[in-house]
Amino acid sequence: MDKLKSIFVLFFVLIILAGCKKSGSLADNNFYDKTFNWHISVPDDYEKVDLKEKADIKGDTALAKKKHSIVVFKKDEANYFSVNYDDFYGNDVRSLDLNMKLKDFLLLKDIGKIYPKGKMGDYSVSTENISGLPFRKAKIEITEGEKKVATLVIFSRGFNGKIFVNSIVYEDEDDGKEMIDLFKKSTFKK
Repeated sequence: MDKLKSIFVLFFVLIILAGCKKSGSLADNNFYDKTFNWHISVPDDYEKVDLKEKADIKGDTALAKKKHSIVVFKKDEANYFSVNYDDFYGNDVRSLDLNMKLKDFLLLKDIGKIYPKGKMGDYSVSTENISGLPFRKAKIEITEGEKKVATLVIFSRGFNGKIFVNSIVYEDEDDGKEMIDLFKKSTFKK
């Protein structure tokens, strides 16, 4: 009987470990988040930032330490990809849109800690389909003097009482295009 109990406990522990591995895990450059049934593949030259450790993104932890952080990848110290979500209470489309606009400017405020002399340059909003779902896409350029120093691209969308927010900050245009393309190729299972 004790042997049967031991086997049952071992089997139960293995099931729990297998379930934990699938949520928020990075295996073979593939990341899966069960909250949004979201999957993304990242190249070898991206590093997953360990949010439990002190995140070092361009000398600042403001963008990596969000309440509901899902994942942060960085290509180097100046180009990174951060995904988090916020709770949203309400079902009004206008309130959701206002909340997403607010996220844009709160992220811009955090970016100001990284680029203290930076000012908001061009700001545009459009819609982009990702995995067949419409996302709000905001693009904000950060300038110092007359020179563009960084670009912030934010993809956001409401999902069942949550706002999914993907912020991509880059200084290098090629790296920025690559990170945006990574998100565009990611999938959400319905």
